[in-house]
Amino acid sequence: MILNLYLGGEEHRPNARKILVLKNFMINPKKILIVQLRRIGDVLMCTPSLRALRKKFPKSYIAFLTEKESETLLKGNPYVDELIVLEKDRYGNPLYMLKQIHNIRKKSFDLTVDFFGNPRSAWICFLSGAFYRLGPNLGVRGLFYNLKIPKDKVPKYAAQSRLDGLKILGIKSQDCTLDFFLSDKAKDFAKSFFKKSDIKEDNLIISVSPISRRHFKRWSLERYAEVCDFMVSKYKAKIILVWGPEERSVVEKLKDLSKNEIIISPPTHTLQELGAILKRCDLHFGNDNGTKHIAVAVGIPTLTIYGPHSHISWTYPDKKRHKWIQAENLCSDCEKIKHKCARLFCLDSIEVDVVKKELEEFLKDKLDEKKLKKTLNLRAC
Repeated sequence: MILNLYLGGEEHRPNARKILVLKNFMINPKKILIVQLRRIGDVLMCTPSLRALRKKFPKSYIAFLTEKESETLLKGNPYVDELIVLEKDRYGNPLYMLKQIHNIRKKSFDLTVDFFGNPRSAWICFLSGAFYRLGPNLGVRGLFYNLKIPKDKVPKYAAQSRLDGLKILGIKSQDCTLDFFLSDKAKDFAKSFFKKSDIKEDNLIISVSPISRRHFKRWSLERYAEVCDFMVSKYKAKIILVWGPEERSVVEKLKDLSKNEIIISPPTHTLQELGAILKRCDLHFGNDNGTKHIAVAVGIPTLTIYGPHSHISWTYPDKKRHKWIQAENLCSDCEKIKHKCARLFCLDSIEVDVVKKELEEFLKDKLDEKKLKKTLNLRAC
């Protein structure tokens, strides 16, 4: 049965038209706005959808709206025509927000896709002037969209969830590979740091990130120190502690706790520089945070310590290259109390020996790979 779908606002958009829907929704937008505010990982999870949208609508103009923190994640991304960057510390200024909405409306987007779905992003989509507004069907906020993304019935990787949300546009993809395009300037920054630190290509290089903004994601620094000492003592690994703004004191404390020499990365002024450092490493080990997602995006294996958050949602679905460790028994009402736990039993129950065992599996394969590469290079000489 053919259903005539009227989405409203047509009188204000002379080029917009009613459409006929038969099983699949059909649209060919000239201008698309993607909305994803907040964190590094959230923005990176949108990159497969950006790639899929570009493939589906090769001639469309695609803009991406995000916050200042995540801007450099999308620099150089060939699937984005424009970055619209908001300053979250000015959200409380009505004049600032009205100006941003005015500027967005002037661009005359046909379609907005809101992957975030919080009250602010929902309002932005609703006020954008776009004829089609695609967003999550979440309570009252769902009223701001005329195309709904249904809630996942089963847990899945966050990037795949975003891709599945585009099915209503006729997009079907299982390629949830994250994109992060590094500039030559960032690569030179990392190369210079490795040279100054006497880190050679044939070294076993492991980046470590003991950081998280949220207390319920932080494994203890004492245990990180034990694991770092294990990797240095047994494998002669070069450990690089990576950090971001206002996090230097944390990695300095970890360095002091360690009995072996470990390296603190230099200040990285952009996420591009951090990504370039990670790309030169053999493995990334750390908490569930944005740095882990950058490591995945630049193509290196990861081992992640999880608190109460879902490892399924935030671990790339490749069990050989991306592994996780999480307590077997979480609190029965974990989702409700995780922000208030006085003691994090879920993290405390993760023993150092368990982490060492997982790392040994990873490092055995990586060392064999490095030995083979070194042998081939020697033969070539």
